[in-house]
Amino acid sequence: MGEVVGNVFVQKRGVVSLGLVKGRIPLEDGDVLQVMIEDGKIVLVPMKLIPAEQAWFWTTEWQEAERQAQADIKTGRTKAFPNVDELLEDLDS
Repeated sequence: MGEVVGNVFVQKRGVVSLGLVKGRIPLEDGDVLQVMIEDGKIVLVPMKLIPAEQAWFWTTEWQEAERQAQADIKTGRTKAFPNVDELLEDLDS
């Protein structure tokens, strides 16, 4: 179970102040929080908004490919070419 830092009260129109947690986690004015319900509990997850044209990068498939690429780089499963012609020659072979 997490750390209890105090209580908040639901105000008119469902407004809740998060002043108690603001100094304990990196939270700034204007940040976006995703609201989830888990086992009858309200869970707030800090989110970052990204432009729609960059959403492809954060898909599960792309992130898995990024992890694989990083693993390949780390283990030396890469090639380097001094110019494009040698790259194309290697691709053709």
